[in-house]
Parts: sequence; structure tokens; C-alpha cells
Amino acid sequence: MIDRIASARMARALLLAVLASVTLSGCLSAKMYVDPKLPTVSKTDIPVVPTPQPVQVLFEFRTKGNANVKATTQMEPRILSVASASGLFSNVSTAAQANPVGTLKITIDNIPLTDNATAKGFGTGLTFGLAGSMVTDGYVYTAAYTRAGQTTETTVKHALYTTIGNHSAPMGLTAMQPLDAIDTAVDQMTWNALKQLADKHAFD
Repeated sequence: MIDRIASARMARALLLAVLASVTLSGCLSAKMYVDPKLPTVSKTDIPVVPTPQPVQVLFEFRTKGNANVKATTQMEPRILSVASASGLFSNVSTAAQANPVGTLKITIDNIPLTDNATAKGFGTGLTFGLAGSMVTDGYVYTAAYTRAGQTTETTVKHALYTTIGNHSAPMGLTAMQPLDAIDTAVDQMTWNALKQLADKHAFD
């Protein structure tokens, strides 16, 4: 009985040591890569609106369909920045306006595309990074612009790849710090969505 208790204690101690090594090991740094399929869009690609109108932006980030308040707060400034830089609006705000204005409702839903992503990451940790892993996150970006009772909607899809441990990079892609990769993806999706709405004459 004593031997069993001692063995259990040793097993727990070993597990804690492994987890500590996972946290401290430099081999387990995560690298992210932005999927290259989405077209590159900038202000020069956006049609000119003769008379830009003010807009109220309503943004929400979701994780597998559920509201993610922290991510919403982090990403909202980038959404507003791109909307302002686009030249499509005379004023961009999240606050309700005294006079009726256009409303731009945006949602980003993060849908993991790799099965058992958590288990893969845990397996990488237990091998101290020797067996690397890669997970893919999909993003569904929906933008709907409403003004004078008319709504125009568009959807943009994007993806990010994350490698953990000793896993090779996706072919031809450049590694980025996680926050930089996420910011880049959000900017790209916003520019593409605004261009698609403009091409549908939503802002005319």
C-alpha cells in the first residue's frame, strides 16, 4: 500500500515537472502564419464615394459562435482604423448618433479547423517540443451595412496557421508573432469586406 502511494506521488511530481518544462522551454514557442489566399486590398482599390456619410460600427468577435468579449475589445480599434482609412465614411464611431446614420455590423467567428487541437498541443508539450504540431484556425467575417432601410451584406473567409515546437512552416509562408499575425488577418478581412460592399454599391 505504501509503495502504491509513493508511486502515485512520484507520478504526480513527474507530471508537474513536465508541465513546468513545457512552460519554460524555448522549443515550444508558437509561430503563426497568415493564409495567402485572400486578395491584398488597400485604399487605392476602394471605389470613391462621392458623398461619404457617417457610420456607426457594431463589432463582435466570436469563438465557435459564442461572444468573446476580450477579443472584441482587442480587435475593435483595428476595425475602426481600417473603416476610417477607407474613405468610405465621413465619420466612424461606435456610439449611437442623434441623427439616423448608416450602421456597419461586423462579426468575426473563429472556428478551429484542426481536429483535437488541444490534444495535439498537449502531446507536443509531453515530448518537450521534439514532436511539433500545427493547428489551423478559420475565420468567418460577416459585414452588413444598413442605411435608409436597405441592408447589403458580404462574407469573407480567412485562416491562420500556428506551429508549436519543431514543426516545419507551411510552404512559402513567413512566420509572424501571434499578435502581429492576428492583426494582419483582421486588417485584410476588413479591407476585403469593405471593398466587396462598395462593389455592391452599398455606400452610394
